Amino acid sequence: MPAHELVPGDVIRLSAGDVVPADAALLTAEGLTIDLSLLTGETIPVERDPAPLPDIDERAPLSDLRCILPAGAAVVTGTGEAVVWATGPYSSVGRIAALVTRVERGASLLERQIAGLSRTTVTVAVLVGAATLALAELTTGVEIRAGLTFAAGVIVALVPEGLLPTLSVALAIGARRMAERGAAVRRLSAIELVGSVTVICTDKTGTLTENRLTVLGFVGPDGDDRVPEEALRAAVLTNKVLNDREAVRDPLEAALLRWAAAHGVDPDVLTQRCPLVARQPFDPRRRYATAVCAVNGHRQELFKGAPEAVLTALDLAAPAPLQDAITQAAARGERVLLLAMREEGRPARLLGLVRLHDPPRPEVPAAIAACRRAGIRVIMLTGDHPVTARAVAVAIGLGGDIPVVEGWQVDGMSDVDLLRLTRTNAIFARVDPEQKLRLVPVLRRAGEVVVVTGDGVNDAPALHAADVGVAMGRRGTEVAKQAADIVLADDNFATIVAAIEEGRAIKQNIRRFVSYVFTSNVAELVPFLVDIFTPAPLPLGVTQVLAVDLGTDLLPALALGAEPPSRQTLARPPEPPQYPLLTRALALRTFLFYGLIEATIGLAAFFGYYAAHGWRPTAAFDTSLPLYYEATTATFLGIVAGQIGCLFAQRDGSLRERLALLPNPLVGVGLAFELLLAGALVYVPGLNRWFHMAAVPPVWLLILPVGATVVLSLDEGRRALARWVGARPVRQR
Repeated sequence: MPAHELVPGDVIRLSAGDVVPADAALLTAEGLTIDLSLLTGETIPVERDPAPLPDIDERAPLSDLRCILPAGAAVVTGTGEAVVWATGPYSSVGRIAALVTRVERGASLLERQIAGLSRTTVTVAVLVGAATLALAELTTGVEIRAGLTFAAGVIVALVPEGLLPTLSVALAIGARRMAERGAAVRRLSAIELVGSVTVICTDKTGTLTENRLTVLGFVGPDGDDRVPEEALRAAVLTNKVLNDREAVRDPLEAALLRWAAAHGVDPDVLTQRCPLVARQPFDPRRRYATAVCAVNGHRQELFKGAPEAVLTALDLAAPAPLQDAITQAAARGERVLLLAMREEGRPARLLGLVRLHDPPRPEVPAAIAACRRAGIRVIMLTGDHPVTARAVAVAIGLGGDIPVVEGWQVDGMSDVDLLRLTRTNAIFARVDPEQKLRLVPVLRRAGEVVVVTGDGVNDAPALHAADVGVAMGRRGTEVAKQAADIVLADDNFATIVAAIEEGRAIKQNIRRFVSYVFTSNVAELVPFLVDIFTPAPLPLGVTQVLAVDLGTDLLPALALGAEPPSRQTLARPPEPPQYPLLTRALALRTFLFYGLIEATIGLAAFFGYYAAHGWRPTAAFDTSLPLYYEATTATFLGIVAGQIGCLFAQRDGSLRERLALLPNPLVGVGLAFELLLAGALVYVPGLNRWFHMAAVPPVWLLILPVGATVVLSLDEGRRALARWVGARPVRQR
């Protein structure tokens, strides 16, 4: 049932990975530990048991009461039942939520960059407007009213009115496209950061592999393949659940149940014959699970887990055949579980080794290769055997000669040593959550932008500490998803790389439409300067400026914000998140190349229209209507032509690829909208008068294809020159 429907008195059942939905008092518990970091900040799980409920002092913290499960706490291990006694705003998490609502979140980096760009633009616009007014008064002696009108026109021409709505829509399109590729964005800041990622810290099982486990075989202590009854008993009774329906979320336990069923073991019959007395589920820190059952009146303790962990717990040494089997299985990339038992009054003994196989995902090698091209390092963090981890690394193309470090070695390393290991791809095996958490801040302090993947409760601290936390949508616990910035629908490493590619494309798209929008601002400013400092009348009206900024520019800019990733997107090294949106090179190209070309086309159309009607450079301008409106309409069409050329010039790839409409249908939609709107503004009676335009002879519509061709031709020459300069050999002195 939905958690918000709970009321005091309801009884809830909880297991590892669940989030406690309301303050509750324990009725029963089996190996139950919870993560109270939400309340205490401590990530170490604490035990809970159904001790009698004491008289509760309302001032006492709930974290001090062993029988209480506070709302919002995460169940780390075990199972239990509890009775609800506080919900909603009266629960512990409700009181915290009340405090959270009073805190305002700061702006993200992209928001700060856009705000800074907006402030700079407005400041420049006002200063240029004031300077224009002052120069006009000093040099031409225009009336103050006319000067103020021109200054206002300059400010309107310089301010990109469509920038902020275009940015918002572009981010929304980017988030939707990431979701379509299997990466659901939970926080907008992740879109900004994921494109700048330099290191991916990924777990192995289910992310690099398919998490589709099958039992390959069994090896007894003497090297034989005979499966004793006790081994089947240990494999089944140490599971968290005892039937296939509930074990679907845990492929390991499901594989063991299928293996036991193939040997004729029914879990229900087994629990009747060997009733469970106690059970301790698998713990990532100790790396084994235990169960105590009654067999013929005797208590029998069963063990299942990582071989070295079980051997250490029982103070045993593996016989040579079993040790050889462990080494050989790990070298083949198999997972291994050691089964053991201990009876009252008898020494502990080993039952044998279960060999399991989890095949690597077929798409991961290509994703690893893409990371290598993109300058992104991949660090594998796994609890598996070091030899198994290396075998998987070789299979997915991560490399067989990279260092493999075990968790116990991490504890003895300095931060400098850890960083030295992570300068290339690396493998960390047999690591626990604390060691994983330690690595993330070390990388971040060194200036890396870090992605961390995780699915369990114990991964939540590392997910929260990363620049971008990525949780698994299929097998991930609710705690991990809540701590993450992105949730993968398919739990696939390749989807992380796809998200990085989309993040880079979104940042590049933002630059494209920022450049596109500012290009027309230059073309809109120049006519006002021509009007003030030459005898010519104003070539472009203020309403026509708004028709460009909020009309013809809008959909093409949105189309540039939806450009798909190109072949070059992952061929470049990552750039720092603080890298400015409008770089120096892009600003020069925007204002001094595209902007001046577009302004020239607009002015050429204006003076050309007058020349076609008898004006000569030494003659005065005829400002009578409708001739003047027709000439300013030609200027408007020239600017639109330049924007059409810029729409294609801002895209990546060869000229043919830039002109293609199929990769991004919105380009075609934006182009069609721009042409239709321009035609309506020029030829629809009434509408053209509102915008101080007039219908021009149809032959003047040739400005549109001619002007667009001029922009594209000059841009192609610029690209060719840049390639030639980049390809020139450097002379040695």
